[in-house]
Amino acid sequence: MAENNDRHIQWYPGHMARSTREIKEQLRRVDLLVEVADARIPLSSRNPLLTDLSQKKEHLLILSHADLADPAISDSWLDYFNNKEGIRTMALCLASASDLGRLRKELKKIQQPYLEQARSRGLQARALRILVGGVPNTGKSTLINAMTGKRSAPVESRPGVTRSIRWLRVGTDFELLDSPGLLEPKISSQDAAFALAATGAIKDEILPLEDLAFRLFKQLHQEYSVELSQRYDLDLDLEADTFDVEYFYDKYIEAARHKGCVLSGGRIDTERFARMLLSDFRSGKIGRISLERPE
Repeated sequence: MAENNDRHIQWYPGHMARSTREIKEQLRRVDLLVEVADARIPLSSRNPLLTDLSQKKEHLLILSHADLADPAISDSWLDYFNNKEGIRTMALCLASASDLGRLRKELKKIQQPYLEQARSRGLQARALRILVGGVPNTGKSTLINAMTGKRSAPVESRPGVTRSIRWLRVGTDFELLDSPGLLEPKISSQDAAFALAATGAIKDEILPLEDLAFRLFKQLHQEYSVELSQRYDLDLDLEADTFDVEYFYDKYIEAARHKGCVLSGGRIDTERFARMLLSDFRSGKIGRISLERPE
């Protein structure tokens, strides 16, 4: 099970380049940047472009998929971003009505100074203009649809669905600028590429599927051994050498056998198990798991 440490990931479709230009053109109209990142990989799922854009704007960072992330680790990330980085940050499940209520309350709080400024000048208050951005498949369209109360943006569990930018009105309070998921033109960090691929932010075809799944399996063994052993009925050696590839691969094959990924003649269907493992992780069937921790 080879791992290529020199691979540089390039996945920057034409619609991303076009949308980046369009966002920069629209930025002067924007009051607030709502950046949506994945709570399971808060570092890798952020785009430096959005960080740069936020320098002159109000900035709210939302860690989505909080229901799938390790709650203790999410608390550590909230402390890191809110207190050490000085970024207003919330961890949310975008399918939760209560979490969406918390978000609306926060947006109204951010809007209040704009309303007071308009009143002081004798002007009619306008809607707060919000740019919703992030890397692919972090939940931007889910957020917009929840805010508007209708299916205004396409939602699928695959990256690259939204392909153009557009303004959407939410009552009289907010206007949302929807944008496609934006990745860096080149993902040079192997760790970031792994994290984005494991959560489905980039297409499964970008990295070798079985290498991706095997690396995920090893990290789960090291950090979430209880959840891994319960899901795949494994007896794990918690003192195993992290460089003992043979041991980890034997356990990987054992897990595949326990889940019935067996071909005729007793051969293990490693591709089927790789897809199963990734699906189990992405859907939360293994447990609430975070792949990145603040330093």
